[in-house]
Amino acid sequence: MADKTFKIQIPSDVDGYCLLQCPSCGEKFMLKVEDIEDKAQLEIWCPSCGLVHEHYITDEEKEVVDRLINNFVADSLNDFSDQLERMLRSNKVIKFKKDKPIEKDPVEPIMPEVGDFKEHLYKCCNKSAKIDSVREITGGYCPFCGGLVDGN
Repeated sequence: MADKTFKIQIPSDVDGYCLLQCPSCGEKFMLKVEDIEDKAQLEIWCPSCGLVHEHYITDEEKEVVDRLINNFVADSLNDFSDQLERMLRSNKVIKFKKDKPIEKDPVEPIMPEVGDFKEHLYKCCNKSAKIDSVREITGGYCPFCGGLVDGN
């Protein structure tokens, strides 16, 4: 079987920020799309726990991926059942009758995040991110260089 590629569009908000979620602490934050795609930006640090991860996929994005994969498997199994039934239709020894098709899960588009995020300029890197308003008060880490940042 050939590899299957799924394309998922992750929308940005009206300011061009895209939602990310730390897999370690679950903190959600937003970076500009051009900062995420910048090849010079080798790593991204979580503004809350300061850890670096390869991916910052949100729970909602994981749910969409799971549904797409489940639907692909359902389509594959339904197609296989159809082919098997056609192939064995005239066979007198082996009888096969397919059951009802496997139902597919609805896949809702990912919506841009609207929440309690506040745009914060990280002076150390001269770049902005949207972070939880509480994070701005308590401090944390710069998502671009990992430097410790004091709260207001």
